Amino acid sequence: MNEKQRMEFQQKIIFGIGDLAKMTGVSARQLRYWEEKGYIEASVSKDCKVRKYSLRTYFTVAAIKSYLDEGYTLSKSVEKAQLSRAQIIIWNKFTLGAKSVIEVNDIEQEYGRINFGELKVPGHEQPLCLYGIVDQNGSHIEISEER
Repeated sequence: MNEKQRMEFQQKIIFGIGDLAKMTGVSARQLRYWEEKGYIEASVSKDCKVRKYSLRTYFTVAAIKSYLDEGYTLSKSVEKAQLSRAQIIIWNKFTLGAKSVIEVNDIEQEYGRINFGELKVPGHEQPLCLYGIVDQNGSHIEISEER
């Protein structure tokens, strides 16, 4: 699924203001305020009475709420939520664009290895492979001659 398809899919999943408030712990009044400030957006019905929010807006609200709970101001929380979203999009573009292969080594622990492909390194006859590893030691990068 490319970015355009993902965005179209996310726009099809919608919630009413009451549902969004229950799911995120943010009051309907606060959601309306955030909408007025331009922090989130809703699609409004033709009679201007029913607000509907997309899955993307849900994630934005959840992120803002999380940062508020950590003690950040509203404006800083919005800024951090926007930065987080941009970072996730960049990461997704990179990993999807790289046609990387993800190997699951332990499904219960969610450990595995992402093969990012070959690196051509001066002084080495054979290309090296770049891997992203998630294991009991955390997340790290490995460069290996093995494929």
